[in-house]
Amino acid sequence: MVYEIETGDVFRAAYLVSRGGQVVKAAVQGGDHVVLTVKGQDLEREDRLYRTAAGLVEPLRLKENLNRLRDLVKTTLNTAAHHDRRFPHATHPSR
Repeated sequence: MVYEIETGDVFRAAYLVSRGGQVVKAAVQGGDHVVLTVKGQDLEREDRLYRTAAGLVEPLRLKENLNRLRDLVKTTLNTAAHHDRRFPHATHPSR
């Protein structure tokens, strides 16, 4: 079964991606917090293994995914900051 998990924990997301998940969305919440949405087969089981410290993954694959996701988080934050600078305060049309 395909599951979708949202997390702000880049280590958790990297583990899930290393176990076959795919990041389908990265969204800024609260100004400086990025939430990653990971989707894939049997992610509920893999997430349970991660949370109980029973999950195993190849260290090099985890490191590569962690670096890739950190870059994604930075890009998402920079894009949001750039957008906020372009439109710092939306004004009401009647004002």
